[in-house]
Amino acid sequence: MNIVAIESSTNICSVSSFKDNHLLNVIETKEAKLHTKVLPIMIKTIMVDFSNYQDIDAFAVSIGPGSFTSLRISLSLVKGLAFGLRNNIIPIPTLESLNFAIDDKKEHYVILDSFKDKFFIQKFNGEDALDSPSIESIEELKKIKLKIYGYSKKKIEEIHLHKISPSSILIGEYAIKNKIKLSKQYDSEINPIYLSPNKYIKINDSKSR
Repeated sequence: MNIVAIESSTNICSVSSFKDNHLLNVIETKEAKLHTKVLPIMIKTIMVDFSNYQDIDAFAVSIGPGSFTSLRISLSLVKGLAFGLRNNIIPIPTLESLNFAIDDKKEHYVILDSFKDKFFIQKFNGEDALDSPSIESIEELKKIKLKIYGYSKKKIEEIHLHKISPSSILIGEYAIKNKIKLSKQYDSEINPIYLSPNKYIKINDSKSR
């Protein structure tokens, strides 16, 4: 399977190519404010890895939770490309992609930065999600006794965070493993995951179609 994978839910902007289910190339930047400018260029550069764009079977893209603006930008770009090429989109929940990199068979949590002192959080048991993503404060995270994995730029010395950085490589690998379950046609309704405090919601964002 040939995939272009995109991760832009945090300050990390990452695009990679997979050919015949194997990683071919990856481009990354950690300049969050440049996502709008650099992401289209990064995608175009990665697509050159395929001599014929029709060889691309699908675009795998992180759908959050994460940065509101970056998620909308990446999903809008992917929808346009997938529509033009008439190929599939594989939407990947960001916290599930991070959990894919964790070798922990027990119950644990995965987190990402949200606003102010808040974090996106989801509980897993091995590979299985035990709940939906939500938002919690740093004070609530301090009460957790289980291991916490994830990515944060905040100063959280009170929490022992096992760091895992978001990456298009994880998005691509997770997409390949779950392609049958997650793959959508280019004209399917796919929206980013946005969260309000302590509630999981999936907003029908017409601007990202």
